[in-house]
Amino acid sequence: MKDNTDLVQSLKNQLQNCAGFEGDELSKHRTESLNYYFQRARGDEVPGRSRVVAGDESAMVEANLAQMMDGLTSTSTRVVDYRPLGAADKEQAALETDTVTYFVMEANNGWVQLSSAIKDALQLRNGIMKTWIETRKVVRYETYANVKSAEAVAELTDRPDATCKMLNKWTPEKGLLSLRCQRTVKRFRCEAVALENFLYPKDWDSHDLQEIPICAERHIDTRAEMKALGFPAAKVDKLTATRTTGSTLTGAARNPASEAAIGPRPIDKSLEQIEWYEIYVLHDGDGDGIAERRRMSLAYRDSELLADVPVNLVPYAAGVVLLNQHRLTGIDLHDKLKQTQDKHTALERVLFDGLNSAIKNRTATLDGAVNPDDLADGRVNGNIRVNRRMVSDVRMAVTAFSIPDTSANVLENIREVKAERSEMGGAALDMASGNMQLNERMGSEGVDRVYSVMEQLAALMTRNIAQTLIRNTWLLAHATLREGWNEASPIQASIQWQNVPAKWAERLCVAVKPGMSPGERARLQNAIAKLIDWQVMLAEKGMDEVLVYLDGFFKALMDWARVAEVPFPEQYFRNPASKESQTALDGKRKQAKQMEEQKQMLMRQAIGLEQLRTAVEKYAGDADRQFKYWAKVMDVEVEEAKLVGHATTELLKAKQQPNEDEDDGANDGARGAEKGSSDTPAEPVAA
Repeated sequence: MKDNTDLVQSLKNQLQNCAGFEGDELSKHRTESLNYYFQRARGDEVPGRSRVVAGDESAMVEANLAQMMDGLTSTSTRVVDYRPLGAADKEQAALETDTVTYFVMEANNGWVQLSSAIKDALQLRNGIMKTWIETRKVVRYETYANVKSAEAVAELTDRPDATCKMLNKWTPEKGLLSLRCQRTVKRFRCEAVALENFLYPKDWDSHDLQEIPICAERHIDTRAEMKALGFPAAKVDKLTATRTTGSTLTGAARNPASEAAIGPRPIDKSLEQIEWYEIYVLHDGDGDGIAERRRMSLAYRDSELLADVPVNLVPYAAGVVLLNQHRLTGIDLHDKLKQTQDKHTALERVLFDGLNSAIKNRTATLDGAVNPDDLADGRVNGNIRVNRRMVSDVRMAVTAFSIPDTSANVLENIREVKAERSEMGGAALDMASGNMQLNERMGSEGVDRVYSVMEQLAALMTRNIAQTLIRNTWLLAHATLREGWNEASPIQASIQWQNVPAKWAERLCVAVKPGMSPGERARLQNAIAKLIDWQVMLAEKGMDEVLVYLDGFFKALMDWARVAEVPFPEQYFRNPASKESQTALDGKRKQAKQMEEQKQMLMRQAIGLEQLRTAVEKYAGDADRQFKYWAKVMDVEVEEAKLVGHATTELLKAKQQPNEDEDDGANDGARGAEKGSSDTPAEPVAA
């Protein structure tokens, strides 16, 4: 058997020199920060005086945490997006983003885990998330009735994924079968790590832990849990048990009672608790001069190396809310607000002591003339018994000293301390409580500007934790699934996963979108709403597909809904790029084309009818004019005919007149001769 005594001793020395090891400065800082958070007594209290402790750190931690978690874990938008490796990788990158987000946030209750890690960063300088594939042995007892054949028994006991053992004697008559089945369960895990259990080199200067030379996590598990994790049972049974689950100072400080939790004596040896360290270290085990990443499991008390296996990833992601440049150890609110809370505590104690002194004044008494118990009982307006044999006037036995009320000045100083608190720790608490001192003449835009400025520190902390803890966690989760998860993973009902994570491409670039404060969200929501109004107006003016387009309008709607925290807004609108939308759009285009063709045809018909109407009107006008012309011609001809006829008649008359005259003369001569012969004698006619 290989002797690893030197290796174990070297590991123990490394752990003792790591940041966060029991009793070092960082461990003391964490303990003090938790004491301030829980407003515990500071040790400088004076008997008979106020013992109140201000809660600035507690209030600021919770207010900033509420504002940060509101944006970082919003269900209406993706906090992290993996950058596609090319144009053809866009859909795949989005699908991987949804997959990792599902495993981190839904499968592992990510809201609680991230909230714990971020709260650690606010209180204890760093937040740590751990991501790994857990493989453990699980035992289940199963009972079946009405098992009537040996073939059925064989089918129930012989399983490829479990080892089953019969617990009773089976007979076909009874048909009862009891089994003890042990199977290996594989599960993706992503959880916050308690800072008092995480160790790392004090001078490590990066928030990326993949190249760190050594880091470790302290565990306290039962013997049964360690065996389920795969540790050799023979080694586990020999380890020294511990009954103190919170043996570190910081672990004890987390307890509201501020004491180490002593667990009850276990029922049997399998439930005894063992302290061990999970260590990720670079170690040249084969002597080739190249240090490889190893995971070593060490029982510290017994100096027993339980496991030593090669690994590719360090399963931890670190983050900070305030950067301490070039150091993994960050800056927390205790660093910023310790003096502020001390000032506030001192002022609060002065305020209460002053009020108590003003209400119950200090007195001077004549020795022996006053009952001392009445003076010391602390009652307000209590009766003081005076020995009348000693004095004749009560005022001679007791004299009260008047204490001026200075509470107004103290309250003014407390307000100044609260203003300093906002400068040091951000305005999240002031904005949550509405204690913002604004000018009464300030308009809505001025108020919005003041709020936005005071939100900047909280926004900075949100961005820092997003670019460190959130970014590293999502990159680590992607790498962990890619290396250790070989099963198909359907994520949503509408998305059926085709490729297992083992076929994913490595991704090193992500876009982290830190959450917005309520004020920032309201401003962005108003801006997007105005943008949508402009899009609608331009489309109505005929600028669609010129200045605005359908995909852009859809994106604006989705962004507005996500900023308004509408969960899964895609269920209310159809993506124009979808097959259904394209089919509907093609139908609308065909319908529009048909309508346009019908419109053109109607236009042509209308033009033809108009031309016909014009031609008819022209023909009617021409015919009317022609008719009138010929009517005039006829009238003229008629008149001419009349004139010609009359003239002809007159001419004929004229031509006929001489004959008639001759005839008339002859006739008259004849008639005269006839008359003359009868009546008058005829006269001679001149020749």
